[in-house]
Amino acid sequence: MKNFSENKIFTTFLYLLSIVVIAKLVWFIINLMFLPKEGKEHIETIRAKPLYYRTKLANQSKKIEAPKKVVKKAPTIGTMKGIKLLAIYNSKEVLVVTVKKMSKTKVLSKGEDIDGFKLSSGGSDYAIFKKGGKEFKLSLDKGKTKITSSITSVTPKRDKPKEKTKDDIVDSEDGTEKIVSKGLLSSYTKDIDKVWKDIGIGEHKVNGVLDGFKVNFVKKGSDFEKLGLRRGDILKSVNGQELNSYNAAFSFYKEMNSIENLTLSIKRNNQDMELEYEIK
Repeated sequence: MKNFSENKIFTTFLYLLSIVVIAKLVWFIINLMFLPKEGKEHIETIRAKPLYYRTKLANQSKKIEAPKKVVKKAPTIGTMKGIKLLAIYNSKEVLVVTVKKMSKTKVLSKGEDIDGFKLSSGGSDYAIFKKGGKEFKLSLDKGKTKITSSITSVTPKRDKPKEKTKDDIVDSEDGTEKIVSKGLLSSYTKDIDKVWKDIGIGEHKVNGVLDGFKVNFVKKGSDFEKLGLRRGDILKSVNGQELNSYNAAFSFYKEMNSIENLTLSIKRNNQDMELEYEIK
């Protein structure tokens, strides 16, 4: 019994071994016939998405355009038919003109208007008005009055006074007034520079408001000295018209040739006085 069981075990072992050998042989044949001679490694390909970064380079950036220059169109210079410029006073602070329409004259300061034409600026012999967004230029005719220097900046000149006729300025018989020839007044109205050679006048203000004109100097021996004016006098009014604006002063200056009697109210040493003149 013992020999029989050992033989059976040995036979079974040989059978299994034969199966393994046959399987190995079959695998070897298949390997030679179908599989590649060299082995291949398994490589797993990973598709990674590329990273994108936005960068602005100097040459890619948008060029900054220089601001465009706005060219202002010059306003149209029109005409003011029927209106004439008779006189102009132009200084750094003050602009006053006298204009004429038909038979009427009018004194204008900067900002005032005539027939809607507003006075805006001026030069030595012209004035600029504005109306409806347009500019209008009035020029002085030859022989008309132009004043371009400020009355506050005038300094006395030591020229010898010109000889006057004996009848230019005389006292009245009762001594209450002075008689002045029209020829003398006319010589001053036609030549404003002649005025500033003999007298200096500046603004007199009270609390910042114009309240007359102050005499800064009077040339010795001049007509203004003979008229009784002195340095320090404050001119308050002429024939009742207060001198509280350049318009008032300029208006009086233009009408001087048509005046027959003149009353000049002044303040001297804080005392109110009146100087009377008769124009002949």
